[in-house]
Amino acid sequence: MSKKKDTVKNEWIEFRNSVYETKSKSQDDFEKYINIIASGGLGITIAFFDKIVQIDKATCLWIMVCGWVLLAITLLVNLFSHFKSVQYMEFTISEINDEKYEEVFTNVEKRNKIINWFNLVSLTSLIIGVLAIISFVTINLYIMSNDRKPVYPQKPIPEEKGRKIPSPPVSRPSNTPKK
Repeated sequence: MSKKKDTVKNEWIEFRNSVYETKSKSQDDFEKYINIIASGGLGITIAFFDKIVQIDKATCLWIMVCGWVLLAITLLVNLFSHFKSVQYMEFTISEINDEKYEEVFTNVEKRNKIINWFNLVSLTSLIIGVLAIISFVTINLYIMSNDRKPVYPQKPIPEEKGRKIPSPPVSRPSNTPKK
């Protein structure tokens, strides 16, 4: 019975390890995609701003600026999160090397909460920043489309020159000639 119990336990340990590995890859992807979206959105909107909306005709410009600031905050907080994560890993390794195992359990949980908080701030500022930029573009495209309502040409009024032929009488003569 003990052998079967050990086999089951090992299977669960392998499963746990694969979950940890998947979690680690997901966290790496999360960081990468946040950076790609934030830097791409910031770069594209700054580079093509004049192509999206004419700056002299833009309204609610503050919304676009807020979007840019939020995308920049996303990048900076994400960078700081990476820095703190590496620093916390070094602290954890040091605690393990010093055989301070109880501190490892206590500190890892605290450290992960801080990193998760940074990730939440990054994600929130990214979402709000993207929504701000989309709102700005939508508002300005709507205003620009209303400003460009089609103007239907009016028929030119003929200029009267010379003598006019008088209007014929209302009653018309018959088409059959008299014999």
